[in-house]
Amino acid sequence: MQIAKLGVALLIGIAIGALAMPVLNAQTAAHGTYVVAETHVTDPAGFTEYVRREAATLAAFHGRILARALPDVREGAAPDGTVTIYAFNTPEDANRWYTSPDYAKLIALRQQAATTRLYFLTGVVQ
Repeated sequence: MQIAKLGVALLIGIAIGALAMPVLNAQTAAHGTYVVAETHVTDPAGFTEYVRREAATLAAFHGRILARALPDVREGAAPDGTVTIYAFNTPEDANRWYTSPDYAKLIALRQQAATTRLYFLTGVVQ
């Protein structure tokens, strides 16, 4: 009788665990944020200085550059210049980077050296 009760308890535990797993995964999924910048450089020397200094501003906010290049456009109009994709672990990290005093100095440098369209995309990190 004890073995039967233990077996039933074990089966109930497995069923509860199987049902709870998707809920737990949904709760712990991180929402990463990507910052996309379309940049048309008007002052190459100034933009080179911006690029040289920007990596130091990203590290404190868990940011990294995934890509910076002229896009290989397959559909639609091409951006007027290079595209840079930055990745951050959370939307908060991306926002703290963008509003940080160190990056604020670089925003001014970038705006003097280029015209930029910049936007944030937030999604679930797989």
